[in-house]
Amino acid sequence: MARGVAGTGASIGAGTVASERVEIITRGEGRRRFSAEEKVRLVAETLRPGETVTAVSRRHGICTSLLHRWRRAARGEVPTRRKARPQLLPVRVVAPDAPPLQPKPAPVPGIAPGSIEVVLRNGRMLRVAATTDAEAVARLAAALEA
Repeated sequence: MARGVAGTGASIGAGTVASERVEIITRGEGRRRFSAEEKVRLVAETLRPGETVTAVSRRHGICTSLLHRWRRAARGEVPTRRKARPQLLPVRVVAPDAPPLQPKPAPVPGIAPGSIEVVLRNGRMLRVAATTDAEAVARLAAALEA
């Protein structure tokens, strides 16, 4: 006789295993509407000593986040949006051969074109090529500031 997988109700082979009870809950009803009195009653129920929002929500079949929202409203808290609304920014599409929007800055005498100057906290100056890896520059800066 085949043995079942412990606690799963599944079986291997032709043997039989006691099945577990499975309950499927569907949301056949539409959105429920709660009157102001019902909301006050449910919020008051969550405020009783030893009571939790989760227990009240399960007992009445409502979402815990809804009860939390009602509790915040009862305290007079203003709801906040989690996400900032997207903003549209102006974009200008130019041909690849079009002149740049801003003129290139004039070269500074004594500095090679395409280089970057980093002034360290101790007053030293670090000059690196613009193509130098940022992590390498950070390591150099840390070594020179030590």
